[in-house]
Amino acid sequence: MANRPTSFVQNGLMRLRPGARIAALADGAGVESLDSPRPSPHLARYGIAAQEDDGVALARIALGGEPVLIAAQDGEFLRGSVGVRHGEALRELFVRARRERPAGVVLLAASGGVRLHEANGSELALARALAAMLDLRASGVPVVIVGVGDVFGGASVLAAAADRLALLEGVRIGASGPRVIESVHGRWELDASDPEDVDQVFGAAARARDGFAELLVDDVDAIRAWILFALRNPTLFRTWIKSTHARHARKLGHAAPRPLLPPALRCFADAKKDDAAGTLWRAREAWLIAPFTGLSLGAAEAHAIDAALLRNFAALNRPAQPALVVVEDSAGHAVSRAEEMRFVSGFLALHAATLALLRAAGCRLTGLLAGTGHSAAFFANAMQCPTLLAFERARVVAMEPSALSRVTGIDPQAMIESDPLLGHPVRHFAAQGGIAAFVGDVPLADIVTLGEAWHRASAA
Repeated sequence: MANRPTSFVQNGLMRLRPGARIAALADGAGVESLDSPRPSPHLARYGIAAQEDDGVALARIALGGEPVLIAAQDGEFLRGSVGVRHGEALRELFVRARRERPAGVVLLAASGGVRLHEANGSELALARALAAMLDLRASGVPVVIVGVGDVFGGASVLAAAADRLALLEGVRIGASGPRVIESVHGRWELDASDPEDVDQVFGAAARARDGFAELLVDDVDAIRAWILFALRNPTLFRTWIKSTHARHARKLGHAAPRPLLPPALRCFADAKKDDAAGTLWRAREAWLIAPFTGLSLGAAEAHAIDAALLRNFAALNRPAQPALVVVEDSAGHAVSRAEEMRFVSGFLALHAATLALLRAAGCRLTGLLAGTGHSAAFFANAMQCPTLLAFERARVVAMEPSALSRVTGIDPQAMIESDPLLGHPVRHFAAQGGIAAFVGDVPLADIVTLGEAWHRASAA
């Protein structure tokens, strides 16, 4: 839930607990719980009592006479942060929906994003939930999300990747929270203690005004009506991507991506730059998305990659789809007031959706973590590939040590190199199941061959 006083509506959802929110939306009293015990095993060392459902309730309900799968996040448990078990539960719900083919999936979102207490495992679990949700959408089952509490970090990317996104009055949404922006740029850029300043950037009314979400009053009947209309009037996944990309272009205006230097990796040795910024490269064996070494991934950069991909992969019905290698190395997603005003979460969500569209069309995607996989930039990019390879020297940074310390209440400095959940060396991320195999700086053909071999093995 929001971190400030909220005026609850008598017939609203905000005043209710997650299970009661689900029941309030269902036809009659028919709620079939899909929950099973899944308390986090990682919180005891922080002196935090685990919650049985790890902060998310799942159910099957009838809505308007039609079967719907639904999840409701608990914003009061660690700010709704997505732990390993929480993220796995969301992924399993989307996989179940792909098998059962309900009228749609609904998520009542209230989350601060990846749970930093379980950093590596949590980021992996939420990334896999995002991929499963987008694969579900690509298969023709709509997903709609209603923000019933504040939604930040990776959860904001997940929310922006839905068919339709609505926010209740008073909710805030963004990739980087107000305190993060203030700590990076100073109070002159964003005063995190000023509710009006914060709402101008992150508030539901501002997001609706700029066309990034729809604004709803906190009334059960109004929310039910909006969900039913959204589920009964879905947009084809490919059409949604095309229209959203065009809308993003208008929002960007004259903002342009920063040009990238030619990557000094063997896999780019025989590749030719395809776009002016150098985000997409072409070689005989595969296409490559270039790393943003030393740079952050912002709205303009994500949009440029997608423009190049959509231009070159427009004929998605051809028999043999090319391979695509997503090379990851960046300073993370861009953190600034300007990026949040553009709703960078939406640009990252569209990039993940574009990769899902290619997956659905049979394009063979392999991720290569060649340097640093940082926060939402990694989450929405290489982590969306079915197979992820890595250099042994690579690092994974869910969040900087200062943020980890602020959230967890411990000094993480001694853990950055050695802790399985908080550690940055990629071996810790691999131990969570995030890396298929380690490779050296090898030719592109070797990466493509290894990636496809792992992909076939996992599919079998």
